[in-house]
Amino acid sequence: MRQLLLLCVGLAIIVIQVLLGAQTFFPEAFATKEDALDGLLEQKNPVLDKIAPEDLAWLAANPVVTVGVDPNFYPLEMFDERGRYTGLGGDYLRLLAKMTGIDFRPVSTSDWATTEELARQGKIDLFMAAAKTGRRSEYMLFTAPYITEPGIIMTRRGSGLDSADVASLAGKKVAVVKDYSWHDFLKEFHPEIIAVPAATTLEALQKVAAGEADAVLDYEFNLLEKIQTGGILQMQTAGKVDSSYGHAVAVRNDKPELFNVITTALAQVTPQEREALARKWLQQERPAGQERHLQWLFFFFVESSLLVLGLVWLYHAGVRKHTRELRARLATLEKRLAREEKAHAETAANA
Repeated sequence: MRQLLLLCVGLAIIVIQVLLGAQTFFPEAFATKEDALDGLLEQKNPVLDKIAPEDLAWLAANPVVTVGVDPNFYPLEMFDERGRYTGLGGDYLRLLAKMTGIDFRPVSTSDWATTEELARQGKIDLFMAAAKTGRRSEYMLFTAPYITEPGIIMTRRGSGLDSADVASLAGKKVAVVKDYSWHDFLKEFHPEIIAVPAATTLEALQKVAAGEADAVLDYEFNLLEKIQTGGILQMQTAGKVDSSYGHAVAVRNDKPELFNVITTALAQVTPQEREALARKWLQQERPAGQERHLQWLFFFFVESSLLVLGLVWLYHAGVRKHTRELRARLATLEKRLAREEKAHAETAANA
């Protein structure tokens, strides 16, 4: 009976673990509210009738467009655990594909600097979530921004730099992601600040946590997400940096026809629709990535193994108990048989 009870409890725990894992890794399967993108995909019609003939001719000759992606820029863009391009930029890409018929091909790289280098080499046609800077404008054309967010200065708790603005950072080391807009911002407008380039936002945070930099400058949504997933809890917000940077679609300047097509399609998205798309991504938790996937598999394996070991231990304990009971009964029967044989022998002797 105890074995059956333990089995039921263990199976219930595993079922709960599976359901929690499914909700974590496949949140869209459990979503109850309507996705803002789904409604737009139903409403928006192709814009080919609004495109100039010369741009249509270019589009017919170039049906495939490569997309450069920052793999560490959630919620604006990322590749999920199944390798799909997603985020706010991913929603706009699906809209553009519906309205233009273009076959977009996102390109996976290790970091943003590599993505930009591929674009400079002519191996990537456009970015879906890039801020316009002087350096990037030398080789890219930018649409109007579809989202604008301020920058945040974060410092290490206990460093003495509890409050900071751009002016107070003069002469200090500030970690930024290499070739991000904030890297360009410091180089172009604030050379008095010592920029400390990092490959990713997480690496930039780690430099501050380790004392290699005095502060980090990036977007709030990006910093908070990396602090959560990276477990860098000793950081604090020290100030805000307002700028004109907004994220937009950027097209290589040697492809003006593609830029015209993209601009025409984006003009069909109203400010209210852009706000709904942005709200969807800025107000939701990040889907689990590969590191959380592995953690879940580890704990699931441990729980299953402990359940199996527990059942095996109970089984052997039951067998040992049953064996002891059988031996005790056998010993009792042997004693009774010995007494009966002795009594029978005495009776036969007296006769």
